[in-house]
Amino acid sequence: MAFEAAQRTGRVWLPAAGFGLFGLLVLGRLVQLQVLEHPQFAAKAASEMVASDTLYARRGAILDRNGHPLALTVDTWDVYVSARAWRDETVAVDASETLAAAIGGDAFAIRQQVRDHESGDILVARDVPFDVGRELEKQGVPGVSLLPNIDRAHPEGDLAASIIGFIGADNNGLAGIEAALDSVLGGTPGRAIFERDSAGRPIPLGRYVARQPVPGADVVLTVDRTLQELAERELRKAIEEHKASGGTLIIMDPNTGEILALASEPSFRYSTLDLSRDDQLQLLRNRAITDLYEPGSVMKVITAAAALDAGVVTPNTTYVDTGVAVVAGVPIRNWDYNVYGQQTMTGVLQHSINTGAIFMVERLGAERFHQYLDAFGFGRRTGIELQGETPGIFRRPSDPDWSPVDLATQSFGQAISVTPLQMAVAFAAAINGGKLLEPHVVKGYVLPDGTWRPVAPKVIDQAISPQTSNTLREMLGAVVNPGWYHPANPRFYTAGGKSGTANVPVVNGYNDRQIASFVGFAPLENPRILVMVKLDDNADLQTGTQAAGPVFARVVDEALRYLGVPPDKGPEADR
Repeated sequence: MAFEAAQRTGRVWLPAAGFGLFGLLVLGRLVQLQVLEHPQFAAKAASEMVASDTLYARRGAILDRNGHPLALTVDTWDVYVSARAWRDETVAVDASETLAAAIGGDAFAIRQQVRDHESGDILVARDVPFDVGRELEKQGVPGVSLLPNIDRAHPEGDLAASIIGFIGADNNGLAGIEAALDSVLGGTPGRAIFERDSAGRPIPLGRYVARQPVPGADVVLTVDRTLQELAERELRKAIEEHKASGGTLIIMDPNTGEILALASEPSFRYSTLDLSRDDQLQLLRNRAITDLYEPGSVMKVITAAAALDAGVVTPNTTYVDTGVAVVAGVPIRNWDYNVYGQQTMTGVLQHSINTGAIFMVERLGAERFHQYLDAFGFGRRTGIELQGETPGIFRRPSDPDWSPVDLATQSFGQAISVTPLQMAVAFAAAINGGKLLEPHVVKGYVLPDGTWRPVAPKVIDQAISPQTSNTLREMLGAVVNPGWYHPANPRFYTAGGKSGTANVPVVNGYNDRQIASFVGFAPLENPRILVMVKLDDNADLQTGTQAAGPVFARVVDEALRYLGVPPDKGPEADR
């Protein structure tokens, strides 16, 4: 009996023990889930029931120096059509015709686009103007719904496109000022929180803004839209007239470094921009800051500035030109193969004599000449706000294959590469009192609270003395007004300047292609503008004086008249 009782007790105890152990395990798991791991699961549940969305900040506008908008964000609508609502053919026909009349396009094509889908809301139009969308809302077109959106508009069309740039679908800048100042224009995005039900659907009234977006600042450019239009018009005209492949035209204030206009051709057009095409991508580069070239005889201005400042020559120093200079056994001739005989340094600039430039640079020596090149900013980026700037380069005595011939040819613009902007900035330093300025295309910023933050002019170096600069201005005035006809001589304003005609370098020499340029300033005594004109590969092979000079003269007359500068030459100067 005792044994049987023990057996029965064992049979009862074992299952009871099993159930007890199971209960302890369950209890332990509950404690783990509800106490120890509660925060983890609560967070997971919350993440499944709550989601967030980015609230994009309104992008700042880009304005010209007078406040005229060049790029700004506008409210638009994206138009959707319910495929289900348009299953009825009569409804689809009437609604599509109303829609097509409002947004433009073909009603049949819109219906076909919707018919390709059995259900859902089909996007049929993007960036519909705000007023058009509002009118559609009032009409209550069956099956049509509108979603608010924003678009980047350019009120002046393609004007200054190479400066402004553009944005991508994500509202981020991809080129030009839009890219360079993306963080300033783009502002700070906000964050919205919304709750969802068990099926993942948003709960009505369950949305709130956790962080308000901060709009971007407006960027005010130094560019004047009227001068920009002038620059682009004159550049396109010159390219067509001289059958050039492209070119650059810069108008700047030589006293502040402000870029008043900057035209680069060929350039992209907003209406035809297609980033999937390689030929379109080539149009994105701003030739004024990316394209290197040998400046040719414009460089004689820098050589003369250095020689005058170092005291190795004066404007009236003379030498005898025989038409050729032999350097390290290599004969170097004048560009036109002429012999000019006895000449002053002013005459060297007037006639653009290569041997005269060599005469000056040999008196300077390589070390001093290259110190001046450094002071004028050659071989490094100018610091303008635009992206993609190329620094340029010039050969130095420390280079392994350096030759005295390099020094000689650098004096008249070979064996040195520059960008058009770099050449313009250096030229400005030569005539503005000797100050090398950092060029800038941004005049200032209007912050979201209305605060104005100006960009101050920045002096990088004192390249030459003010006295040397004054002397050089007079010499360059004699170049443009030598006592005989000069194509670059404006009708109504005194001016100074220098032309350049340079062949395009290739391996072991130069090809037959050329670059024609002219850089000058006006008025002569108190320069208000500096103009740089460069034509690439002009097929008619006219020189810088012949091709670019007249463009300079026309731009000076029209630009200074627009700026309200009184004429100081010709019949109008006497009024």
